[in-house]
Amino acid sequence: MNTLENLTGSLLVAHPCLLDPNFRRTIVFISEHSKEDGATGFVLNRRLEEFLPNLPEASVYYGGPVGSDEMLLTSLQWRENPAMVAFRAFVGPLDAVSFEGWESGLRVFAGYSGWMPGQLENEIAENTWLVIPPTRDLIMATNPCASWHQFMKNSGPLFHLLSEAPDNPSLN
Repeated sequence: MNTLENLTGSLLVAHPCLLDPNFRRTIVFISEHSKEDGATGFVLNRRLEEFLPNLPEASVYYGGPVGSDEMLLTSLQWRENPAMVAFRAFVGPLDAVSFEGWESGLRVFAGYSGWMPGQLENEIAENTWLVIPPTRDLIMATNPCASWHQFMKNSGPLFHLLSEAPDNPSLN
């Protein structure tokens, strides 16, 4: 098993050959990672058509296959010095949560992504994921649903070609 440093705050970009429908063509923000506990994160580029009437400024995203019937209110904000992502999860009744200073990065996730200890490290060793540091463009994307394709296009001709392949090549 490959042992990696703590990946908290990193982004996982799904390799174009990853066919798992839960993670196909996704970018995942790793909110927590440790050797002992595994990892959790949220899919950043699968916006849902849902909205919350009491939080119209917060977009709702598919966070992952774990606990998909639960909603988690978060805020992701880009910080310049040093370049990093500030992440905050809000727990409790929405009327009791203070959003002051976090409004611009509000997102609601339906479910989350989770890996058992060693599972994510094995997937990375198998080249299922590209591990990259977060960037302003990916965290604050104005069109998050297009960010995976844009990342692949900017990653060279091989990744661009692979990203354009249909899900089922026999239907081409």
